[in-house]
Amino acid sequence: MILNKNHKLFTPILTVVLAILVALSPFAIDTYLVAMPDMAAFFGVKINIIQLTITLYFLGFAIGNFFGGPMTDAFGRKTIALTGISIYGLSAFFITISPSIEWVLALRILQAFGGGFATVTANVIVRDMYEGRQVARIITIMSMIMMLAPLFAPVIGTFLLQHYEWKGIFSFLYLFAIFIFTLLFLLVPETRPKNLITKKINRSQLIDKYKVFFSDPLSVILMFSISFSMAGLYVFLSTSSFVFLEYFGAPAAHFPMIFGGIISLNIAMSLLNTFLLKRFTPRQILHVGLLIQLTAGLALFVQTAANLQSIYTIFVNLMFFIGSLGLIYGNGSAAILNINPKVSGSANATLGITRFLISFVIGSLLSIFQSNNLLPIMVTMMCCSLIANGLYFWIRKQ
Repeated sequence: MILNKNHKLFTPILTVVLAILVALSPFAIDTYLVAMPDMAAFFGVKINIIQLTITLYFLGFAIGNFFGGPMTDAFGRKTIALTGISIYGLSAFFITISPSIEWVLALRILQAFGGGFATVTANVIVRDMYEGRQVARIITIMSMIMMLAPLFAPVIGTFLLQHYEWKGIFSFLYLFAIFIFTLLFLLVPETRPKNLITKKINRSQLIDKYKVFFSDPLSVILMFSISFSMAGLYVFLSTSSFVFLEYFGAPAAHFPMIFGGIISLNIAMSLLNTFLLKRFTPRQILHVGLLIQLTAGLALFVQTAANLQSIYTIFVNLMFFIGSLGLIYGNGSAAILNINPKVSGSANATLGITRFLISFVIGSLLSIFQSNNLLPIMVTMMCCSLIANGLYFWIRKQ
């Protein structure tokens, strides 16, 4: 039963379904973080090669966003979302029967392409149906629900690893894709007006959509600010297995609790943001979130450079670094979408492309130059936040 906007349950149901849709990527990454050492042993490679399965996911996701954004404007949001989910699920299935690590790496790019193709539609659907602060509020609620995925994903991954080995994790992702496909198909209407669905797109149309977005300097600088702040999160995701399981020697069974504890503050901050939006503008809250992240990033760098780090101090500062994104991402996305409502699909896609491309480059460099200490990781996270704050300071000054 597809609901219409006048139904009293339309907004809560739409929010939950879109949050689950956006959770495709957190599940694609967080469920198998704990299994990375086992995958390295299975394929006979070092763990930094397995870390490439995460950074390559960022690349594939960015490509999916690039094509998916404008195509949602031409073909409709729902069609593109369902197509992307299908690619994501089938790729996860074929990873379970991959004969070599090279096949896994290639399929991870394809899986990420499907994920980017699908999830680029979520924020745009919200922008189709709502305006102003309501957009920021719903995106924040979606982000809060989405962040439950990193709480449960490592627990699910640990259970599947213990009972079905690492391949069971990708079988779960295949079934998860089927579940999301069914929800979206049955419950969510097409939100793109029929008269705007041309079902035609060429190279000129594809590029012109992005030209409109890049013609506004404020949007571009804001996009890079948000992207660098998010890149710090993806640095943490790609290295968390090394930090806690290898460097600090935490038992694999404890990893879900450590990871969930770090993510929990993000959920709390996202919830707080829904209340703050009643009194403050998205940009005011965004500024505070960026400053919190920078403070945590500086603390991570200082304690590591001075060799004063412990698993407890790293844990606490990572909580605030990741938690600050509960005040950053939803408000930043809403600000960008509200500036560019006529090309909201491309605007949202550009944000996804940029943050994942930046994360791919940074994560790949960390994988290639992997060391046995934490300093390169913490320096990178601090620099990501420093750049994000510098760009936003420039915007405020203008």
